[in-house]
Amino acid sequence: MRSFILILSLAFTQAQAAVFTFKETTKAVKPEPDAKVIEILFPFKNTSDQAVDIVAYDAPCSCMSAKLKGGTALSNNKGIRFEPGEEGVVKGIFELGNFKGTIDKKIFLWTSNDSKEKPSIELTTRVTIPELISATPTSLIWDLKGQANAKEISIKVVGEKPIKVTDAKCSNGNLEFEVITIKEGFEYTLKVKPKSTDKILFASIKLSTDSKIDRFKTLQAFATVKPNKN
Repeated sequence: MRSFILILSLAFTQAQAAVFTFKETTKAVKPEPDAKVIEILFPFKNTSDQAVDIVAYDAPCSCMSAKLKGGTALSNNKGIRFEPGEEGVVKGIFELGNFKGTIDKKIFLWTSNDSKEKPSIELTTRVTIPELISATPTSLIWDLKGQANAKEISIKVVGEKPIKVTDAKCSNGNLEFEVITIKEGFEYTLKVKPKSTDKILFASIKLSTDSKIDRFKTLQAFATVKPNKN
């Protein structure tokens, strides 16, 4: 009986989501490296034979907001109604800040038949911001009481325009580090070595660049000395 009820519940939820047909529920976006804000549109249509009310919508991340266009506002702020065949658009506004790489951000919509805990509509924006300069790997690890050997992080610039590493600072004086220029403006090596592995250590190394784009003005790497759990 419990399995039967669960199947009915899942079918009911899927049916609620199916009343709106979206051209895409996941949208991939590749903004310019210096973009600060992007807008993403999710057009949809009520393909059912009944009116459907959207009673709430939300983008849970503070860096993203959502807006809903179309439909008819219900009295007492109880939602927005979409009649059969009526179309609308969900718009996401994403403030990129200093994000780099690929990030997923979501927008949720609730119809009048949804529970507060489980919206029936989930929209995903997959944003890929080109990394003009990157560090690989971003984290170095040494075993506690192990060999205090030097390890390296490769720093590379992608594209034709150079980005120079201009400074490097470490949060912990128990690390020795050096930035080695392989090709000025395009390739560097960050060599890192703990003075000792006798104690647990955690440190961040901040690299400054001459990039004019805020999100590429700094790079950060991490160094850790910790017990080996193996």
